[in-house]
Amino acid sequence: MNAREQLKAVADWLGWQDESLSFGLVNSLDALRLYDYAQSRGELPEMADDWTPAQRIKALGYDPLALPESNSGREVGITGACEAWDALHDARVLIDSVAFVATEGDSAPVIASIDAVISRPTHSKQMGR
Repeated sequence: MNAREQLKAVADWLGWQDESLSFGLVNSLDALRLYDYAQSRGELPEMADDWTPAQRIKALGYDPLALPESNSGREVGITGACEAWDALHDARVLIDSVAFVATEGDSAPVIASIDAVISRPTHSKQMGR
């Protein structure tokens, strides 16, 4: 099984669990760890939400169902990739517009948008400038 197939199997397996288990997982890597633990121990119930808290703690070092997020859910924020896409989208709209060449300074909003996502000093240091 390749990595893509393995990730799909983990996602399918996690989808059968109670949603509160997913909300309680600290990160995506813990979902992989939990799945691997379940696959390597045939004596455990099929569903991790049916395991005892001690079994989940043994698998992950914590019980995802005991965390406050498991009951309240978790707000999913936007990622840096989404912000970069927004900046590129703004750039595309501006570049495609007649206003880009019509008036000096029309590029200011897109430069601000890109600068908000990409820190020039950090980027310059990484590029050896």
